[in-house]
Amino acid sequence: MTTLPELGIEVARLRKELGLTQLELAKRVNLGQSTLARFETGAVAEFGAAKLLRILGALNYQMDFTSVGARPTLDSMLSERMLGK
Repeated sequence: MTTLPELGIEVARLRKELGLTQLELAKRVNLGQSTLARFETGAVAEFGAAKLLRILGALNYQMDFTSVGARPTLDSMLSERMLGK
């Protein structure tokens, strides 16, 4: 997951797996149901870390960081190609 909408979709999937409605989850984490709905559908431009951590905790998940590694630049790709790598 690399975008906020993707994260919202995953939260919705996890919530449904647990058999929770949006209203049930929202009440557990002290959010409005409409706020959770907007997050799950990608209709928010920003979403606070504290809110996200409460949601993940209620779903029995935690946030972890995974390195995605260095992405090549156009210059580095062209250099490699010119050197025959």
